[in-house]
Amino acid sequence: MAWQQFELAPANAAANSSKVTSVSRIHNSMEVWWIGANGSIQDANWYEGGQWNRFDLAPAGTAAPNGGITAVSRIHGSMEVWWIGANGSVQGAFWYEGGQWGRYELAPAGSASINGGIKAVSRIPGSMEVWWIGTNGSIQDAYWYEGGQWGRFELAPAGSASTSSGITAVSRIPNSMEVWWIGADGSIQDAYWYEGGQWGRFELAPAGSASTSSGITAVSRIPNSMEVWWAGANGSVQDAFWYEGGQWGRFELAPAGSVSTNGGIMAVSRIPNSMEVWWAGANGSVQDAFWYEGGQWGRFELAPAGSASTNGGITAVSRIPNSMEVWWAGANGSVQDAFWYDQPAPPSSPSDILHIHDDITFRSGVAVGGSFDLSLTRQGDISFSGHFHDSGADSYDMTLVVVLMTPDGLAYSVTHQGRTHGTFEPGSRDDDWAINQHSDLIAAKWESEFSQAKWRWSSHAGSLIEQDLTNFIADVAKELASSLGKAAVAAVIALI
Repeated sequence: MAWQQFELAPANAAANSSKVTSVSRIHNSMEVWWIGANGSIQDANWYEGGQWNRFDLAPAGTAAPNGGITAVSRIHGSMEVWWIGANGSVQGAFWYEGGQWGRYELAPAGSASINGGIKAVSRIPGSMEVWWIGTNGSIQDAYWYEGGQWGRFELAPAGSASTSSGITAVSRIPNSMEVWWIGADGSIQDAYWYEGGQWGRFELAPAGSASTSSGITAVSRIPNSMEVWWAGANGSVQDAFWYEGGQWGRFELAPAGSVSTNGGIMAVSRIPNSMEVWWAGANGSVQDAFWYEGGQWGRFELAPAGSASTNGGITAVSRIPNSMEVWWAGANGSVQDAFWYDQPAPPSSPSDILHIHDDITFRSGVAVGGSFDLSLTRQGDISFSGHFHDSGADSYDMTLVVVLMTPDGLAYSVTHQGRTHGTFEPGSRDDDWAINQHSDLIAAKWESEFSQAKWRWSSHAGSLIEQDLTNFIADVAKELASSLGKAAVAAVIALI
């Protein structure tokens, strides 16, 4: 399906230089925030089957018109948003399902540059971390762990960053974070952290590599890779990439004059073997660059000249693997929305995709946790990803089994087995996986069977030989059948 576009908010709804942020906390919902023309914080939200709704999250005068805004959803029932206040403070707003939005001040007046960026990640469900550019060009860090208060420290000293540029971060694995910003001299600076160690820093690109008023964005499409993009001083789009075991590489994604040196840039990875990047062109167009594994980067114009503010922000999410949605600040202060589905029409009902997500915990004494996502689509696409993290002394062989039962009593299993290493054994504490494949069976039987499937999952920490694994899967299937009132399981068929 071709990209389609509509106006989410009319002219003068946003500050001309407004930044934009978004999250998709659950697969059938999206939420977008931007800075209003009057310095308010605006919220627009969408739930599948309904229309977009809008409200004021914070009143007029709350936000710096040129300042950054960022958001995360650390758990499916919660969202958190931060922005730069008009007085240089850092403001936060939080929401938990079933309650109202609450607000607080994360850092007092004078803490942040009113022209600078802010970025947050949630590397594990029980933690969040926020970075912003200080008034003196420092990089400030605030962190939170469930059950405690916010803490703060200076990640990089005064003069480290341009006070009018962006900042970005990713957590490619649960026990690591990486942050990038534009230096006062137009360099690209990198700070990284691995659990158990201190923050380290290095220069990713030398002085003069970037516009000092540029946006910057990054993704980690697979656990052992990261990619970063920014606007060059000459209006080019620059790309830096890293694969575990190698050095950082760099290339020019788009030539001089391609991007507004004051505008936003944004990237997502909707599936592990693809990335997509958007930016505001020097002429106010919206440009799109896309990459699929095994091919070269391609480019096209998503929206024509004059569509976007050359000083404004841009944001995007991929709420399901076969869709992307992009928002940007229009030249007239509107907020524009473009969306794409890789099927003839947007999903009209929840039956077009079956999405399962859950957090994984174990009984006391097993210091392993994690989460997983499993998606099946009408077209027969299967996406299965997740991670385990070992925070203790012992190592474990890990097994996760998801069983889906269709109305005819057939059980279909999806299985992952891996290993996490504890303190007593060398090796990674993390077991990360991402599998994408196609099933003609799912596509053929979607309407009658898979769209109506029920599921149950179970995980095991410890060795399971072949027969043990077969029995483990059978037990999960029996429990699911029993919960559905079925006397027996007709058969168990492995999907993955």
